[in-house]
Amino acid sequence: MKNVVIHQIVTWIFTEDQLRAYWKKQKKNLPFSGLTDRQYMKLAEEMLEHSSHSQLEQHLLGRGWRTKEEAEGKVIAEDESREDIHVEIIDTNAPAEPRRRMLMDRVREIPCPHCSFTFYVREAASERSDWTCPACGNHFHESKS
Repeated sequence: MKNVVIHQIVTWIFTEDQLRAYWKKQKKNLPFSGLTDRQYMKLAEEMLEHSSHSQLEQHLLGRGWRTKEEAEGKVIAEDESREDIHVEIIDTNAPAEPRRRMLMDRVREIPCPHCSFTFYVREAASERSDWTCPACGNHFHESKS
């Protein structure tokens, strides 16, 4: 299976079968098997963009259907060209490669000490240390470590 894994704070998994069905629904002239790696990843991103909230639930890692095993295997191709998203094609039939920790290195994680909500800010905007939690509205000061 060639699954597409999209990391963007959360991780979505689009299985080969789901992508094939979505492609057939598009009624394109090119056969699904003829897609390049770039087209394959673009198809998953298009599917992500056009999915409803309830449809997205089936693609979320750790939520009901998608398991971590579906995101493990040999990395066939990846796209790291954008600062807030990482896309990769994983061959789940090939032996799993040693996992490298996926870090969204262009964002900073800010945990709220009041309500345990965690939010993320772009690194360029994170020089400040005074914050207002978007979930509970409380203000807090984060000390730099």
